[in-house]
Amino acid sequence: MKTTPTYNSLFRFVPGIDTLPTPDLRKHLYYRGAPCVHGHVIRDVNDHWCYHCVQKIVSNVCGFDINYFHVDYKVKYETLWKRLQVASFSECWDQQKIKSRFCFPSYRSFWSKQKSENVCTHKLVYQCAWGDVGSLTVKRLCGNPDCLNPLHMVSKWNNNVPPDQITPFFTTFDYAKLVHAASCENQSSVFSTPIQQQFKKSITYPTLVEYPEE
Repeated sequence: MKTTPTYNSLFRFVPGIDTLPTPDLRKHLYYRGAPCVHGHVIRDVNDHWCYHCVQKIVSNVCGFDINYFHVDYKVKYETLWKRLQVASFSECWDQQKIKSRFCFPSYRSFWSKQKSENVCTHKLVYQCAWGDVGSLTVKRLCGNPDCLNPLHMVSKWNNNVPPDQITPFFTTFDYAKLVHAASCENQSSVFSTPIQQQFKKSITYPTLVEYPEE
């Protein structure tokens, strides 16, 4: 017997959404727009959040491997993470010397003449580790305005039981992974196989990821 999912009820699950033509996507209030950091392109028509990223967030998964980022984001994020001082997952990552904004691609890149724009640093870190939430705001639960620990950040999509670690957590380039990522670019899967497997291992509360069968 299946348990009742506890993910955010505002999330609109659509079976086989990646294969739907544009008119059908619009019926569900989605569109194909600028790719997010994780390479997804389906977004909400109003707030522009990424469908697959939000599906990841409401599943209570916080983790990333920079080697599998979309090509427009790889180098920018690798440079950003080199500047951050990572501490324990349970404490604030005080980053007083880090700029408050960096020039990165965003959902606006789909229609803007500029491919990049100034984005809040804490939102960039959140969208790297959790997922792209479009025009929605990201807040720090710890109340520390200098904290850049993704586990201390939430959007409206996060649930009340955050994970205790970021898994996977790879912030530097690995040649073998970069080659594998390049070979996977034309695959239809949302995440490359190794990343998806690591996400599954990191899930603490399985009922959070139970979606209707496609």
